[in-house]
Order: sequence, then structure tokens, then C-alpha cells
Amino acid sequence: MQRCPCCRARLGGAARCPRCGADLGKIIGAGQAARFWLAKAIQAWRENEAGQSVSALEYSLHLKKTELALVFRDFLIDRHCQGILHLLAQQQPLSAKQRLYSVRHLLPHSPMLRQLNAFTDYLLARKHETG
Repeated sequence: MQRCPCCRARLGGAARCPRCGADLGKIIGAGQAARFWLAKAIQAWRENEAGQSVSALEYSLHLKKTELALVFRDFLIDRHCQGILHLLAQQQPLSAKQRLYSVRHLLPHSPMLRQLNAFTDYLLARKHETG
């Protein structure tokens, strides 16, 4: 952080604003924690732990929405959507619904996730009706 969010004074790396005296330690700590959880999310993805990756990314985004975290979120949503479509093509709507459930927090208003959710619900209802 280069400027105080309260008075916009230059900080020079200080945890307390030299002009207004605001204690910025918690804000700085939240940024560090967000970077930690983003690194955990990326590591979990590399280790094929998709659920842990989503959870760690959620923590990171709750602490601070950085450009890198938002790009990684979009990447995860894209990968999950591809997996969900694959499950639907294999006629596994329940597994697809479970996977949608795990990723819904990342971008609850995503048009793609909403469409996939509606389509999965339709397939589950149709499957239930036919037997």
C-alpha cells in the first residue's frame, strides 16, 4: 500500500499514517493473508485438489480482491464449467450439480454458472420423471 486509505498521504511502507495517524496494520495483514490464501489456492489446483483450491480462493477474495485472484477465479470457473459440461455429456447430472454447488460462491451471478445450474436442474427433474 503506497497511500493511506483515509487521507491519501504517502506511506513509504509504514504501518501507521504519518499524517492522520491511522493504524494500517490490519489492512496490511489482510493483504498478506490474501496473498497466502491465493498461493494455497494455486498450489491446490496444481495438486488436482479442485475443492480445496476453490475454498482457499474464497478466503483470499474475502480478504482482498486482487487482479491476480480475480483472473484465477475466472480460470477456475472456466475449468469447472468444462468439467460440468463433460459430466452432463456423460449423463451424470447429479455429479454435475454437486460440482456446480462447490463453485457457486466464486461468482454467484455468473451467467454461465446460472445457465448450467438451470440446465442441470432440468435434466435432474426430467430424469426423476422418467424413472
